[in-house]
Amino acid sequence: MNKLTKTASFLILSGLITLLIVPIISYAAVESMNDVIRVLNNIVSWTYIIFFIVATFFILIAAFNFLTARENPEKIKTAKDQLLYAAIAIAIALMSSGIKAIVLDILS
Repeated sequence: MNKLTKTASFLILSGLITLLIVPIISYAAVESMNDVIRVLNNIVSWTYIIFFIVATFFILIAAFNFLTARENPEKIKTAKDQLLYAAIAIAIALMSSGIKAIVLDILS
């Protein structure tokens, strides 16, 4: 994968995440601390779901690339990179839950 394709993929993924998070924030009428906690819960829940879905797709694509690589080192490297990206997405999803707990503890 060349640098332009990686950058385009990152921008598309960032745009999709933004499109999903903006409605959550825009409907957030913050009048009390409970509203802040509710908005935080919504954002973390959506982030968690989105990153696990993305990770699942990356794992499936990586598996397909491994199966079709036929000892092509470039395709094998691409598949390994995709597995790494999936692991990073899962780590971000898990960290979002941990950060949520820390912030809720601070706010409570």
